[in-house]
This record gives sequence, C-alpha cells and structure tokens, in this order.
Amino acid sequence: MNKPLRSLKISLHIPPEYHQQPVIFQLASDYNLEVNITSALLGESAGNDGWFNLLLKGTKESITEGLKFLSDSKIEIWNHKYEDQSLIENWNFEGWLLDD
Repeated sequence: MNKPLRSLKISLHIPPEYHQQPVIFQLASDYNLEVNITSALLGESAGNDGWFNLLLKGTKESITEGLKFLSDSKIEIWNHKYEDQSLIENWNFEGWLLDD
C-alpha cells in the first residue's frame, strides 16, 4: 500500500559555504522528494547568502528525513504554515504539513 503524499512550504537560508553544493538537488534525489522552487534571492541582493522558498512533496517520512539532512547541515529552515514565518526548531511539524 502506498503511503500518502504530503506537502510542506519552507524557506531555506543557505550560507555562502554551501553555494557550491547541490543542497536542493540532494533533497530531491536522496530523500525522494518533489521539490518546487517557488522563489529565490541570491548573491549580493541577499547579503551573499541564498534564500529559497520551496514546496516539498513526499511521504511524511521522506520529508522528515530531508529536513533532518538540512538541519544536520546547519541550514536554517523556516516554515510557511501561518502568516508569519518561524524558524523550525521542533521536529514535530505535523501541524505545518499542508492539506493536499
């Protein structure tokens, strides 16, 4: 039986030391996630950091593992469930998953 797919809107703050690494590609390939980049701010206009708004789609388990990879890599993850963004520090993100 196939597990249901879930969606999650997040923003990533990617510091300059990760600019040459395929972080977003790894989310898709290593964690079996569908990744849609909805907007990005890069380079000088972002203070040499990278900011990406992403829509992730996958099983709850694959989303959890992908977020753990980002967290372990010291990449800031911000959620978009509500009007205000907040830094994800609590990995019980069930309330942040979007209704499909």
